[in-house]
Amino acid sequence: MRGLFRYEEKDTIMHRLDPRVKLCWVFGMSVLSMLLGTPLLLAAAFASTIPFWAMVKPSGAKVRAIIFVFGTMVFGFMLTQSFFYYWGDPENPTFTIIPAAFPVLGTLTGGVHFYLEGAVYGLLQSLRFMTTVSAASVFVASTHPSELLVGLVRFIKVPFTNSWIGVPNEIAFMVSSAVGFAPSMIEESIIIINAMRARGLEIKGGIRTKIKALRYIFFPMVVGLLRKGRQIAIAADARAFRATRNRTFVDELQLRVSDYVMIIYIVAMVASGLILSSIGFGGTAPGLGA
Repeated sequence: MRGLFRYEEKDTIMHRLDPRVKLCWVFGMSVLSMLLGTPLLLAAAFASTIPFWAMVKPSGAKVRAIIFVFGTMVFGFMLTQSFFYYWGDPENPTFTIIPAAFPVLGTLTGGVHFYLEGAVYGLLQSLRFMTTVSAASVFVASTHPSELLVGLVRFIKVPFTNSWIGVPNEIAFMVSSAVGFAPSMIEESIIIINAMRARGLEIKGGIRTKIKALRYIFFPMVVGLLRKGRQIAIAADARAFRATRNRTFVDELQLRVSDYVMIIYIVAMVASGLILSSIGFGGTAPGLGA
Protein backbone atom coordinates (compact mmCIF):
# COMPACT_ATOMS: atom_id res chain seq x y z
CA MET A 1 0.00 0.00 0.00
CA ARG A 2 2.85 2.39 0.69
CA GLY A 3 3.82 2.60 -3.00
CA LEU A 4 0.30 3.13 -4.32
CA PHE A 5 0.53 6.94 -4.30
CA ARG A 6 4.26 7.30 -4.89
CA TYR A 7 6.14 8.53 -7.95
CA GLU A 8 8.21 5.84 -9.68
CA GLU A 9 11.24 7.09 -11.61
CA LYS A 10 11.21 5.32 -14.97
CA ASP A 11 11.66 6.11 -18.63
CA THR A 12 8.24 5.37 -20.14
CA ILE A 13 5.87 7.10 -22.54
CA MET A 14 3.73 8.36 -19.66
CA HIS A 15 6.76 9.68 -17.78
CA ARG A 16 7.83 11.65 -20.84
CA LEU A 17 4.44 13.27 -21.38
CA ASP A 18 4.03 16.89 -20.37
CA PRO A 19 2.53 17.11 -16.84
CA ARG A 20 0.02 19.70 -18.07
CA VAL A 21 -1.31 17.23 -20.63
CA LYS A 22 -1.60 14.53 -17.97
CA LEU A 23 -3.48 16.96 -15.73
CA CYS A 24 -5.92 17.61 -18.58
CA TRP A 25 -6.31 13.85 -19.02
CA VAL A 26 -7.21 13.35 -15.35
CA PHE A 27 -9.70 16.22 -15.56
CA GLY A 28 -11.13 14.84 -18.80
CA MET A 29 -11.62 11.37 -17.28
CA SER A 30 -13.37 12.96 -14.30
CA VAL A 31 -15.74 14.82 -16.62
CA LEU A 32 -16.30 11.69 -18.70
CA SER A 33 -17.21 9.65 -15.61
CA MET A 34 -19.85 12.25 -14.71
CA LEU A 35 -21.29 12.41 -18.22
CA LEU A 36 -21.83 8.68 -18.69
CA GLY A 37 -24.64 6.89 -16.87
CA THR A 38 -24.71 3.20 -17.83
CA PRO A 39 -22.61 0.38 -16.32
CA LEU A 40 -21.22 -0.72 -19.70
CA LEU A 41 -20.04 2.74 -20.73
CA LEU A 42 -18.59 3.52 -17.30
CA ALA A 43 -16.78 0.17 -17.32
CA ALA A 44 -15.38 1.09 -20.75
CA ALA A 45 -14.23 4.47 -19.40
CA PHE A 46 -12.46 2.74 -16.53
CA ALA A 47 -10.96 0.15 -18.88
CA SER A 48 -9.55 3.00 -21.01
CA THR A 49 -7.18 3.86 -18.14
CA ILE A 50 -5.68 0.35 -18.02
CA PRO A 51 -3.43 0.78 -21.11
CA PHE A 52 -1.89 3.82 -19.44
CA TRP A 53 -1.13 1.67 -16.40
CA ALA A 54 0.61 -0.75 -18.77
CA MET A 55 2.71 2.15 -20.10
CA VAL A 56 3.76 3.09 -16.55
CA LYS A 57 4.87 -0.52 -15.93
CA PRO A 58 3.90 -0.69 -12.25
CA SER A 59 5.49 -3.13 -9.83
CA GLY A 60 3.70 -6.28 -8.74
CA ALA A 61 3.11 -4.85 -5.26
CA LYS A 62 1.44 -1.77 -6.71
CA VAL A 63 -0.79 -3.89 -8.98
CA ARG A 64 -1.92 -5.98 -6.00
CA ALA A 65 -2.60 -2.83 -3.99
CA ILE A 66 -4.63 -1.34 -6.85
CA ILE A 67 -6.71 -4.50 -7.24
CA PHE A 68 -7.36 -4.58 -3.49
CA VAL A 69 -8.37 -0.91 -3.33
CA PHE A 70 -10.66 -1.08 -6.36
CA GLY A 71 -12.21 -4.38 -5.27
CA THR A 72 -12.93 -2.96 -1.82
CA MET A 73 -14.35 0.15 -3.42
CA VAL A 74 -16.80 -1.76 -5.63
CA PHE A 75 -17.91 -4.03 -2.79
CA GLY A 76 -18.34 -1.15 -0.35
CA PHE A 77 -20.30 1.06 -2.74
CA MET A 78 -22.62 -1.75 -3.84
CA LEU A 79 -23.23 -3.02 -0.32
CA THR A 80 -23.99 0.34 1.26
CA GLN A 81 -26.15 1.59 -1.59
CA SER A 82 -28.15 -1.64 -1.68
CA PHE A 83 -29.17 -0.99 1.94
CA PHE A 84 -29.64 2.79 1.72
CA TYR A 85 -31.16 3.35 -1.72
CA TYR A 86 -33.74 6.16 -1.57
CA TRP A 87 -34.92 6.32 -5.18
CA GLY A 88 -36.56 2.89 -5.36
CA ASP A 89 -39.86 1.65 -4.03
CA PRO A 90 -39.39 1.27 -0.25
CA GLU A 91 -42.40 -1.06 -0.07
CA ASN A 92 -40.97 -3.55 -2.56
CA PRO A 93 -37.36 -4.44 -1.71
CA THR A 94 -35.59 -7.27 -3.53
CA PHE A 95 -35.46 -9.18 -0.25
CA THR A 96 -35.52 -8.41 3.47
CA ILE A 97 -32.58 -9.16 5.73
CA ILE A 98 -34.08 -8.04 9.05
CA PRO A 99 -37.87 -7.55 9.12
CA ALA A 100 -39.39 -4.59 10.90
CA ALA A 101 -41.04 -6.94 13.41
CA PHE A 102 -37.69 -8.35 14.52
CA PRO A 103 -37.00 -7.52 18.19
CA VAL A 104 -34.74 -4.54 18.93
CA LEU A 105 -32.90 -4.26 15.56
CA GLY A 106 -36.07 -4.32 13.50
CA THR A 107 -37.76 -1.83 15.80
CA LEU A 108 -34.80 0.56 15.79
CA THR A 109 -34.08 0.44 12.04
CA GLY A 110 -37.56 -0.17 10.65
CA GLY A 111 -36.15 -3.25 8.97
CA VAL A 112 -33.05 -3.82 6.86
CA HIS A 113 -33.83 -4.43 3.19
CA PHE A 114 -31.74 -5.18 0.11
CA TYR A 115 -32.53 -3.27 -3.11
CA LEU A 116 -31.13 -4.53 -6.40
CA GLU A 117 -31.49 -1.02 -7.88
CA GLY A 118 -29.28 0.26 -5.06
CA ALA A 119 -26.60 -2.32 -5.85
CA VAL A 120 -26.61 -1.21 -9.50
CA TYR A 121 -26.42 2.42 -8.41
CA GLY A 122 -23.50 1.55 -6.13
CA LEU A 123 -21.76 -0.14 -9.07
CA LEU A 124 -22.22 3.00 -11.16
CA GLN A 125 -20.82 5.25 -8.47
CA SER A 126 -17.88 2.94 -7.83
CA LEU A 127 -17.03 2.89 -11.55
CA ARG A 128 -17.17 6.68 -11.66
CA PHE A 129 -14.89 6.93 -8.65
CA MET A 130 -12.51 4.24 -9.90
CA THR A 131 -12.14 5.94 -13.28
CA THR A 132 -11.01 9.17 -11.68
CA VAL A 133 -8.83 7.49 -9.05
CA SER A 134 -7.18 5.25 -11.65
CA ALA A 135 -6.28 8.20 -13.89
CA ALA A 136 -5.05 10.23 -10.91
CA SER A 137 -2.92 7.31 -9.70
CA VAL A 138 -1.30 6.97 -13.13
CA PHE A 139 -0.61 10.70 -13.04
CA VAL A 140 1.02 10.51 -9.59
CA ALA A 141 3.07 7.42 -10.50
CA SER A 142 4.45 9.04 -13.67
CA THR A 143 4.88 12.70 -12.66
CA HIS A 144 7.68 14.01 -10.44
CA PRO A 145 6.50 16.62 -7.90
CA SER A 146 8.88 19.19 -9.40
CA GLU A 147 7.30 18.69 -12.83
CA LEU A 148 3.87 19.09 -11.29
CA LEU A 149 4.99 22.34 -9.68
CA VAL A 150 6.23 23.74 -13.00
CA GLY A 151 3.11 22.57 -14.83
CA LEU A 152 0.77 24.26 -12.37
CA VAL A 153 2.66 27.57 -12.30
CA ARG A 154 3.25 27.70 -16.05
CA PHE A 155 0.14 26.04 -17.41
CA ILE A 156 -0.49 28.21 -20.50
CA LYS A 157 1.85 30.73 -22.08
CA VAL A 158 0.32 34.02 -23.22
CA PRO A 159 1.02 34.42 -26.97
CA PHE A 160 3.68 36.96 -27.99
CA THR A 161 4.68 37.60 -24.36
CA ASN A 162 6.81 36.04 -21.65
CA SER A 163 3.83 35.78 -19.31
CA TRP A 164 2.25 32.55 -18.12
CA ILE A 165 -1.24 31.67 -16.90
CA GLY A 166 -1.29 29.29 -13.95
CA VAL A 167 -1.91 28.94 -10.26
CA PRO A 168 0.08 31.01 -7.73
CA ASN A 169 3.41 29.62 -6.57
CA GLU A 170 2.10 29.08 -3.04
CA ILE A 171 -0.83 26.94 -4.18
CA ALA A 172 1.35 24.96 -6.61
CA PHE A 173 3.84 24.28 -3.83
CA MET A 174 1.03 23.19 -1.54
CA VAL A 175 -0.40 20.79 -4.15
CA SER A 176 2.98 19.26 -5.00
CA SER A 177 3.70 18.77 -1.29
CA ALA A 178 0.28 17.19 -0.73
CA VAL A 179 0.99 14.62 -3.46
CA GLY A 180 3.79 13.20 -1.33
CA PHE A 181 1.80 13.42 1.91
CA ALA A 182 -0.01 10.08 1.59
CA PRO A 183 3.16 7.96 1.03
CA SER A 184 4.89 9.79 3.90
CA MET A 185 1.96 9.17 6.22
CA ILE A 186 1.83 5.46 5.32
CA GLU A 187 5.58 5.02 5.79
CA GLU A 188 5.49 6.95 9.07
CA SER A 189 2.68 4.74 10.39
CA ILE A 190 4.55 1.55 9.39
CA ILE A 191 7.69 2.72 11.20
CA ILE A 192 5.70 3.56 14.33
CA ILE A 193 3.82 0.25 14.27
CA ASN A 194 7.07 -1.71 13.97
CA ALA A 195 8.64 0.32 16.79
CA MET A 196 5.60 -0.26 19.03
CA ARG A 197 5.61 -3.98 18.27
CA ALA A 198 9.28 -4.13 19.25
CA ARG A 199 8.28 -2.62 22.59
CA GLY A 200 5.64 -5.27 23.15
CA LEU A 201 2.49 -3.52 21.91
CA GLU A 202 -0.23 -6.03 21.00
CA ILE A 203 -2.06 -5.03 17.81
CA LYS A 204 -3.84 -8.24 16.87
CA GLY A 205 -7.02 -8.96 18.77
CA GLY A 206 -10.48 -7.54 19.29
CA ILE A 207 -11.79 -4.03 18.77
CA ARG A 208 -10.69 -2.87 22.24
CA THR A 209 -7.13 -4.00 21.57
CA LYS A 210 -7.01 -2.18 18.23
CA ILE A 211 -8.44 1.03 19.72
CA LYS A 212 -5.84 0.91 22.47
CA ALA A 213 -3.08 0.35 19.90
CA LEU A 214 -4.41 3.23 17.79
CA ARG A 215 -4.03 5.55 20.77
CA TYR A 216 -0.31 4.75 20.95
CA ILE A 217 0.19 5.08 17.20
CA PHE A 218 -1.85 8.20 16.41
CA PHE A 219 0.04 10.81 18.41
CA PRO A 220 3.58 9.80 17.34
CA MET A 221 2.40 9.80 13.72
CA VAL A 222 0.93 13.31 14.03
CA VAL A 223 4.11 14.58 15.70
CA GLY A 224 6.23 13.02 12.96
CA LEU A 225 4.15 14.57 10.20
CA LEU A 226 4.29 17.99 11.88
CA ARG A 227 8.06 17.67 12.17
CA LYS A 228 8.29 16.78 8.49
CA GLY A 229 6.11 19.75 7.58
CA ARG A 230 8.38 22.08 9.52
CA GLN A 231 11.42 20.68 7.72
CA ILE A 232 9.75 21.40 4.38
CA ALA A 233 8.98 24.96 5.51
CA ILE A 234 12.58 25.53 6.61
CA ALA A 235 13.87 24.13 3.31
CA ALA A 236 11.56 26.48 1.39
CA ASP A 237 12.71 29.50 3.40
CA ALA A 238 16.36 28.50 2.93
CA ARG A 239 15.82 28.56 -0.83
CA ALA A 240 14.16 32.00 -0.70
CA PHE A 241 10.70 30.78 -1.61
CA ARG A 242 8.35 33.74 -2.38
CA ALA A 243 11.33 36.13 -2.48
CA THR A 244 10.46 37.16 -6.04
CA ARG A 245 7.18 37.15 -7.94
CA ASN A 246 8.56 35.58 -11.14
CA ARG A 247 10.48 32.39 -10.45
CA THR A 248 12.86 30.69 -12.84
CA PHE A 249 12.97 26.93 -13.40
CA VAL A 250 15.79 24.62 -14.39
CA ASP A 251 13.58 22.55 -16.71
CA GLU A 252 11.24 24.35 -19.09
CA LEU A 253 8.17 22.52 -20.31
CA GLN A 254 7.57 22.22 -24.04
CA LEU A 255 4.86 20.25 -25.85
CA ARG A 256 6.03 17.50 -28.19
CA VAL A 257 4.31 15.38 -30.83
CA SER A 258 3.23 12.77 -28.27
CA ASP A 259 1.66 15.51 -26.16
CA TYR A 260 -0.42 16.79 -29.07
CA VAL A 261 -1.55 13.22 -29.83
CA MET A 262 -2.63 12.87 -26.21
CA ILE A 263 -4.53 16.17 -26.37
CA ILE A 264 -6.42 14.96 -29.46
CA TYR A 265 -7.26 11.74 -27.59
CA ILE A 266 -8.56 13.69 -24.55
CA VAL A 267 -10.74 15.94 -26.71
CA ALA A 268 -12.15 12.93 -28.57
CA MET A 269 -12.97 11.11 -25.31
CA VAL A 270 -14.75 14.09 -23.74
CA ALA A 271 -16.61 14.88 -26.99
CA SER A 272 -17.76 11.26 -27.20
CA GLY A 273 -19.02 11.49 -23.64
CA LEU A 274 -20.96 14.65 -24.42
CA ILE A 275 -22.56 13.06 -27.47
CA LEU A 276 -23.48 9.85 -25.63
CA SER A 277 -24.91 11.83 -22.72
CA SER A 278 -26.99 14.02 -25.03
CA ILE A 279 -28.57 11.05 -26.85
CA GLY A 280 -29.73 9.31 -23.67
CA PHE A 281 -26.75 7.52 -22.14
CA GLY A 282 -26.06 10.05 -19.42
CA GLY A 283 -26.70 9.63 -15.71
CA THR A 284 -29.81 10.90 -14.00
CA ALA A 285 -30.01 11.66 -10.28
CA PRO A 286 -30.21 8.01 -9.25
CA GLY A 287 -27.55 7.13 -11.83
CA LEU A 288 -29.66 4.53 -13.63
CA GLY A 289 -29.64 6.08 -17.06
CA ALA A 290 -31.64 8.79 -18.75
